[in-house]
Amino acid sequence: MYKTRVLLFFMIVLNLNRLQAQEIMLKADRMKGEKRRGENYQILRGSVMFEQSGSVVTCDEAEYNTVKEELEGFGNVRIVGSEGAVVTGNRLFFDNKNKTARVDGNVVLRDKKMVLTTPWIIYHTDTRIGYYGAGGKIVDDELTLSSRTGSYNPTLSMLYFRYNVVLTHPDYTVKTDTLQYSNRTGNAWFFNFTEIQSDENTILCNYGNYNTQTGQSYFTRNAALINKENTLRADTLSYNRNTGIGHANGRLWVKDTAQNISIFGSKGYYDKNRKYTRVMGNTLAKKMEKNGDSLMLKADTIVYVSDTTTQKRYLHAFHHTSLWRTDFSGTADSLTYQADDSVFNLYGKPVLWNENTRLNADTMRIFIAGSRIKFMEMRQKSFIALQEDTGHYSQISGKDMDNYFTEDNKLKSVRVKGEGKSVYYIKEKDSAVTSANAVQYKNMQIELDSNRVAGVRFYGNPSGTLFPLADFPAEQKILPGFVWDEKNRPDASAFKPPFLVPPLPAKHSNENPPQKNNGRKKGKG
Repeated sequence: MYKTRVLLFFMIVLNLNRLQAQEIMLKADRMKGEKRRGENYQILRGSVMFEQSGSVVTCDEAEYNTVKEELEGFGNVRIVGSEGAVVTGNRLFFDNKNKTARVDGNVVLRDKKMVLTTPWIIYHTDTRIGYYGAGGKIVDDELTLSSRTGSYNPTLSMLYFRYNVVLTHPDYTVKTDTLQYSNRTGNAWFFNFTEIQSDENTILCNYGNYNTQTGQSYFTRNAALINKENTLRADTLSYNRNTGIGHANGRLWVKDTAQNISIFGSKGYYDKNRKYTRVMGNTLAKKMEKNGDSLMLKADTIVYVSDTTTQKRYLHAFHHTSLWRTDFSGTADSLTYQADDSVFNLYGKPVLWNENTRLNADTMRIFIAGSRIKFMEMRQKSFIALQEDTGHYSQISGKDMDNYFTEDNKLKSVRVKGEGKSVYYIKEKDSAVTSANAVQYKNMQIELDSNRVAGVRFYGNPSGTLFPLADFPAEQKILPGFVWDEKNRPDASAFKPPFLVPPLPAKHSNENPPQKNNGRKKGKG
């Protein structure tokens, strides 16, 4: 995520860590001794310098308490480390006994391409832990990092940034309250609200980590991934930037913003390169339509994929598939929905219910325009049953059928292609059934009014008999393939979302750092 040398600013006086056991050897243009409040001081003026373990410290003036072993330097403070890092500032305070060094006032650290600017830096020479607490900005080649506080522990190879942390890279920007980074493993941790923005997407979470070496990331506590086309939410999200493979677990919710499709589940898989998303575990898909209605879909597994060639999006549902809308519902083993063209393909004993009508075939294709069912194809072993009243069912069987619907999604006409049979009942308007017709045919077209048979047209020498209802033979009332299993008809109660989608994680208002004494001692300046 960012380069190791960014953190070298915490080692600005790294080579001063042996000073605690050594006497400071000072040089200056002018030097004199002075006693203040019973303590001896060395007063240095002009080109003050001392060198320890390869580090050279210079300033314009300095005062050194020989009893307390405290040195304060003023004006053009400059520290040059043995490895070339340079720190400049207005004031230096060095405590040899307490093993701390501090540089104040317009502090700038330069190391190769890295530049740190901050009001002050403190370094503990015994633990070698460096710290700034009044805001700092690091610029390193293509990376910029700013935070209110920052520290480095070289023993653990661990860096820690806190409060209003912003990491900017040409590929992404990270905003968080707390960022911890391991030089040793290349792993970065986020402990509070975190926002990661790139040209491709935005990631939000309240806890997570990212490995700069492997590209593997993990986000949890109400994690979200948002881009121009989709929003993905889950209890936990993991993603490998190098492979483009991601996994989601627990209260998974995916929304296609362009198609207004939402998918619920408990487990997910994502392949960025294939534009492929798979959702499993108590899955539910919901498409909001322009008229405010919702088309609901359930299955064991739902796959959402974009064709990289045509750019069209497809939703696939596998096993124990069911769908529901206020005006129709259905079941199938599997289903494919072409989102851009609003076309459903149902496979594996598909059944569609439309008011008092049950339709089934080996395969079905439903064409939807807006919120309207415009046309439906039924292929192989097609069968339609219409309930006329209690105990009487008009039936149509044939090889293939084309079905047309009214503006309010009621079955309007059926064209049967291929040899078939039909039983349909005849009645006067608003009266009971009076007669029944049993007929065989090669092709037929039936017109319906309010899902009731209103007219029939046969093609190719049909044969049949019209019976008064009382004389209709019982053995001819039911055609082979007739099923009326209304108990299996999906209803709205089976399509409730499995959980409420929580609000997006948000930055808390109490993330300002506490005010505290930074430990600076008073001195001349």
